[in-house]
Amino acid sequence: MTETLFNNPASDDLVTVFQLDGKPVRGRAVRMGASLTQALGTRYPDLVARLLGEAMLISAIVAQSLKFDGRLVIQCHGTNEGAVSLLMSDCTTEGHVRGYARWDADKLKEISLDSRNPGADTLLGGGTFSMTIDQGPDMDQYQGLAAIEGARLSECAEHYFKQSEQIPTEIRLVCGELQEPGKDPVWRGGGLMIQKIAEDKLRGDTDEAWDTARALFQTVSDAELLDPDLTQNELLYRLFHEDGVRVVETSEIEAKCKCSRERLENTLRSFEKAALEDMAEDGVIDANCEFCDTTYSFPMAEL
Repeated sequence: MTETLFNNPASDDLVTVFQLDGKPVRGRAVRMGASLTQALGTRYPDLVARLLGEAMLISAIVAQSLKFDGRLVIQCHGTNEGAVSLLMSDCTTEGHVRGYARWDADKLKEISLDSRNPGADTLLGGGTFSMTIDQGPDMDQYQGLAAIEGARLSECAEHYFKQSEQIPTEIRLVCGELQEPGKDPVWRGGGLMIQKIAEDKLRGDTDEAWDTARALFQTVSDAELLDPDLTQNELLYRLFHEDGVRVVETSEIEAKCKCSRERLENTLRSFEKAALEDMAEDGVIDANCEFCDTTYSFPMAEL
């Protein structure tokens, strides 16, 4: 273990990049508290919120691996067999994360009656998991697809990396509500990802080191990932201190949407007057952002 492991005592709303000393294994840890509570709000049923929280954890943990200014977009398109038809989350390389979900209330109730804790594959009814790298308006986007398989979105993400990137990857994510006496419930999320670095002449065979890291990684519990009294760095030390673990860098995460009144106003001004009149009610057009649930009101007289 290196001394830098405990230089940052903060625990929430962070992505930490770490490296196992002398091993062909790198990883990232994510912990979201206030940012997740703000991004999820109170509009989603518990099962949908947990699933969307996992999607935001994935987008946050992967976005920090990008070597350019841009964003990482996670999309899950469900089928008619599931209750959730769409999950979408994106996170910029600056750490700005947001998310949105669309679901069928009747179908969700039906699924809940059959199972108290349905997984991602049941809630989405199968479908596709996609990861899109957006480098900006002047650059091509890169997108990879994988099938939605498994009870957790982390399993879909693992399948994506193995199928699209050919990178051995292990991911563990959990999202849940924390209720403290006398306080409103808050959302918390935590996750870990480790990846095997490609073999080369200097490293030689890396399979044994990777298998050891995987075995240690798989001992982490959901309770440890969510524990508000256990910092990221303490968790990394608990898991990997025997082999040595080093923090490379730490970056912050915050819930921040790209919507703005100015952007929406410019969009509305591009419509014909007749179309604006159809949208207006009592002389006012209300435009709602599906990501942050902010409503902007535009009097027709201003437009």
